[in-house]
Amino acid sequence: MGTGTESIWQLLVVASPFAKFILMILGVMSLLSWTVILDKFLMWVRVRKDSKGFEGVSWKNFDPRNMFGEARRYHSAFPARAYIYAHRELFERGIPDDLDGEMVAREYARAAAHHLNRAERFLPFLATCSAAAPFLGLLGTVWGIISAFQRIGIWGNASIAVVAPGIAEALVATALGLFVAIPALIAYNFFSNWLRKEAERAEAFGDDLAFAVDRQFVRRNAVTGRVGVA
Repeated sequence: MGTGTESIWQLLVVASPFAKFILMILGVMSLLSWTVILDKFLMWVRVRKDSKGFEGVSWKNFDPRNMFGEARRYHSAFPARAYIYAHRELFERGIPDDLDGEMVAREYARAAAHHLNRAERFLPFLATCSAAAPFLGLLGTVWGIISAFQRIGIWGNASIAVVAPGIAEALVATALGLFVAIPALIAYNFFSNWLRKEAERAEAFGDDLAFAVDRQFVRRNAVTGRVGVA
């Protein structure tokens, strides 16, 4: 005696080509969406761990090289990634005489935007899956019902054996459409909200960085001026 799963599979084997095409599209969308979800989840774990460590850096005695070492240690955090880029652009070839907080903030903001945009890749695909999958499932449902009525017309009765293939198409298409859409919608909302908060955190770090640079180099210029007077 076969199981319910085997019975459903046998019914789908004899499904119409169009219904199989819809189910295949939904299956591919499910596979790709779960791949994106897993990738973003692993990124969330790494960034969350390193962000906690990088948030503990001290601004009191800011030094570009020390900050660079901390950024490399917690490189998964978005502010750390952006600072690594800014440091390489501005500090590795020596400290420019005209360096100020605005210049550092500009390089930092450019790098932060780049990394955040890369982190957002494929999120629109999750939004597309969450919006399109229910309608594809509905299309499969309607087609399955149409197939069931066609079989009734051909066989002249409405027994379970006659309508079962069409009803199976309809139910499986509905279930698969929801299986694709619900996780994609939840994941899209979660990761979008998380990246928005990360962008705010990165912006706040950039403001602190600009202030620290201005404070350090104003102090350095003041010391240089006193030495010149002496």
